[in-house]
Amino acid sequence: MTLSHAVVGLSAFLLMAGVQAAEYNFSFDVPYGQYERQFKMKTPGDGTLSCTVFIEKEYRGEKWVPAVILAAAEDDAEDDTLFLSSSTEPNGGPRTFHLRTFNQAKPIIDKALWEAPDEKGVYKMAVSWYANGAIGYQYGIYASWQEKQFVEKPGFSTRHVSIHASGVKGTAFCYVHSK
Repeated sequence: MTLSHAVVGLSAFLLMAGVQAAEYNFSFDVPYGQYERQFKMKTPGDGTLSCTVFIEKEYRGEKWVPAVILAAAEDDAEDDTLFLSSSTEPNGGPRTFHLRTFNQAKPIIDKALWEAPDEKGVYKMAVSWYANGAIGYQYGIYASWQEKQFVEKPGFSTRHVSIHASGVKGTAFCYVHSK
């Protein structure tokens, strides 16, 4: 079965289950020290944004860490936001997944979630939003996911999700599922 057959099959299943699904593919090449939004979408109802990321090259320096970032935010300035990111250490170090939340631009949560050997720059991340205000997040290496975790009361309601890149060249294949 090819990837395109799997995507068509999954899309058909989700539509029959009353779930709307959309696929987005991105290529990015963002120099060191720059931060670019690749995608932004309003978030009606409950849903999930999940991405498989393929990093070809990292641009390193002293201050910024090369990363792809998923965000679930209330405001356009992203002052009330959950950020899920992944990066590696220089010279083939492990891949680390990191969670940060902000309320009114003040940091609330800032923690490393998981560290694993880097699988040639291939990894997955997802953020989910719920009508009750909770935000779920999940991450994994190559073909496996870690268990979904939640910020039950982030202090804001998710109004949009977005994808950002900083100091990396690569591609991301993303899906949005919403009810």
